[in-house]
Amino acid sequence: MAERADEFYVGYLPNAPAGLARFTRRIVLCAIALALALCALLVASQQGFSSGIFEFGERRDFEGRVEFAPYPVLAVERQGVGSSRYLLTAFGKHGADELLRDFVGRRVRLSGTLVYRECMTMIEVAQGSITPLAGDAREVESEQRLSEITLVGEIVDSKCYLGVMKPGDTKPHRDCAVRCISGGVPPLLLVRDERGDVAYYLLSGPQGEAIGRQVLDFVAEPIEVTGVAWRRGELLQLRTDPARILRR
Repeated sequence: MAERADEFYVGYLPNAPAGLARFTRRIVLCAIALALALCALLVASQQGFSSGIFEFGERRDFEGRVEFAPYPVLAVERQGVGSSRYLLTAFGKHGADELLRDFVGRRVRLSGTLVYRECMTMIEVAQGSITPLAGDAREVESEQRLSEITLVGEIVDSKCYLGVMKPGDTKPHRDCAVRCISGGVPPLLLVRDERGDVAYYLLSGPQGEAIGRQVLDFVAEPIEVTGVAWRRGELLQLRTDPARILRR
């Protein structure tokens, strides 16, 4: 300590005194180690990418029965196991209501791009690809009323959350989600239990009608919703009055 106190460094000299140089090296090395540790901590704390997939640029063909439940759905028949239901949207931040309204209850062939995550799948329908098919569609599963429930979760736009955007939820995605839901993309209530398992409920009005603009103020917020749960095939729906949506 006395050695450093007696040392004096002038900037134009080629080398610093030995004691002062050693002290400076220690400070620089400690600063570098601290910066690396902070970087590692920051990386470790980041949320990983979601498991959602958007098959951008890959177009597939599908056949099935068009349903509105209350949003456009394609019920694809599976041999011996009923039907699989794919949500339908149009290109960009738009729902597929106008594309498919004239085909409700009919069998069609269409092409589009898959978006999927875990147990839910969506098709972004290609413009002009819908063709009606001859013959009657097979009778599909009827809706089943489950029970009145109260759920805690977050409202997301189904298209981005399922895979088009990463992340497709929480506050950073709010503005995009509001635009998608305003454009007709089905709103989805995302519910996580204590173990981290996820359930998805399509949000609709009390009579099963489409609900979109009425929930925009609650998008990306932690909320509590009370309503009646319904099921058709693998799709869950929560019918609720917007007045029964509360911020947590």
